[in-house]
Amino acid sequence: MARPYAAARQRRVRRPPIIYGARRRPPWRRWFPLIVIIVLAVAAPLLAHAQAPADSILLGWTDTGDNGMTGTATQAEMRVATAPITLASWNAATVVPGAPVPGPCGTPESLMVRGLTPGATYYFALRLADEAGNWSSLSNPLVWNGTLDLLPPAAPTGLSGARAASASGPYTRINDSLLVNPLYDDATPPGGGSVAWYEVAAIDMSGNLSARSSAVSVSLAAADVQLEAPYPNPSRLWGPVYVPVLVAAPPRGARLYLLDAAGRGVRSIDLSTLPLGSRLVVWDGKNDAGRLCAPGVYSVYLAGHGPSQVVRLVRVP
Repeated sequence: MARPYAAARQRRVRRPPIIYGARRRPPWRRWFPLIVIIVLAVAAPLLAHAQAPADSILLGWTDTGDNGMTGTATQAEMRVATAPITLASWNAATVVPGAPVPGPCGTPESLMVRGLTPGATYYFALRLADEAGNWSSLSNPLVWNGTLDLLPPAAPTGLSGARAASASGPYTRINDSLLVNPLYDDATPPGGGSVAWYEVAAIDMSGNLSARSSAVSVSLAAADVQLEAPYPNPSRLWGPVYVPVLVAAPPRGARLYLLDAAGRGVRSIDLSTLPLGSRLVVWDGKNDAGRLCAPGVYSVYLAGHGPSQVVRLVRVP
């Protein structure tokens, strides 16, 4: 009776035990955290260099009006480019978002520009528009290359007429855009007095404003010499130009200056010896050195005791 029992016990199969919740990890998994730490330690300087923070610049300006220096403009647009911005290249420049809505004339404004590449050169310019869609001329251009030019230019010298009702001011800015030549015609001199005072300042490419020049006075009384339209106009290069003048009082140092399109003086004619009455001044088309001037646009500028006067003339081949 014991054999069958023994046989049954021999046929019994022993199965391995099943253990839940225990799993052996590959050997490399034990070192994975340390590997990650080493990789990050090596790559961190490279990532920091590749993702270096960009530079930013705070731009500031003063609003003008919608009609010259009066009223309030309705729109300001700042643009940036990697080349100088002119009216011809304005549309090709990139609009800088976030320009504030203009305030009344004289309101100070600012705009932070971010994301600039250190060491790169950027050019900025600003224009304002009124409610009718009329756009102003370009502001003074500003250049930035990671370092700011904080040194202003020297004060202009040799001012001969370029406003306030008294020498102590207050002075009012009278030009909406930068002057491109050393001549400015003030079409709206101040009233209520017999004398107007003028000062002029220079501005550089970085927007630094110089000290003002010494003030000069201009009489608002009737001019001693009245300048009339020259003729012929246009005139031929080899022919003379006749400039009529009316001498109402002794000229007292009055002179007639011929300026080219860049505002450079080419000829000076003394009028101080002219007698009273209607007189005719003749310009032979030559400069002070006796050489014939090139074709182009010229300004006849009368300066002396009394308001300065300017007329234009054209010389053709």
